[in-house]
Amino acid sequence: MLVNNEIGTIQPVRHIADLTRQSAISCGADVLIHTDAVQAAGKISLDVDELGVDMMSLSGHKIYGPKGAGVLFVRRGVVLDPLISGGGQERQRRSGTENVASIVGLGEALILSESERLSNRSRMQRLSNRLVKGIIEKIPDAIIDDKRLSHVPEIINVSFPGVEGESILLGLDFKGIAASSGSACSSASVEPSHVLLALGQAPALAVGSVRFSLGRHTTDEDITDVLKALPLVLKQLRAFPSST
Repeated sequence: MLVNNEIGTIQPVRHIADLTRQSAISCGADVLIHTDAVQAAGKISLDVDELGVDMMSLSGHKIYGPKGAGVLFVRRGVVLDPLISGGGQERQRRSGTENVASIVGLGEALILSESERLSNRSRMQRLSNRLVKGIIEKIPDAIIDDKRLSHVPEIINVSFPGVEGESILLGLDFKGIAASSGSACSSASVEPSHVLLALGQAPALAVGSVRFSLGRHTTDEDITDVLKALPLVLKQLRAFPSST
């Protein structure tokens, strides 16, 4: 995963790929390197040669393109068995009628996201810095993953001691603010984030994590609303010991 979808860390994929290939060579084995770049598209450069990968996957809806459409880059010479056999569509890799409209929309979304990436970067960083600074000032015991050496500003993960993340989300939702707990694909689970647990965070603290995601439609007013609502929600929840 090039950019972690829960905490926004940019993984050293090239370094990982080089180490993996060196290890494979020493064992006399062949290896193919794939990276999930779904959260990286539109945020950082996606040069497959610089990354040193054989395959890379992207998803349309993460860059404001059509849902249900994605990209799989496969380096020339890499042979993959068909996912679905039949008519031979998708270069013999996935048979079935292609969704042409979504494919075209995804292509346009990629062009737009890349053309706006650098100009959008400074705005995202400014909004992210303001949100982090405001949370630290208003909620001193909040734990923000601020020790990351390399990360995207669009993803901010915060843990709040003594409160369940799901309860915070409900409180924010009542105030018209959308956030998430853990990854979007596992947000129905009340289990602590496996990412935070792997980083050594205690389960009781990890269960109180909330992820704020910023995007092209995020405004300064949105940040103001979060910084106004979040302390009130936490104050209400902490008034009830049963919230953990």
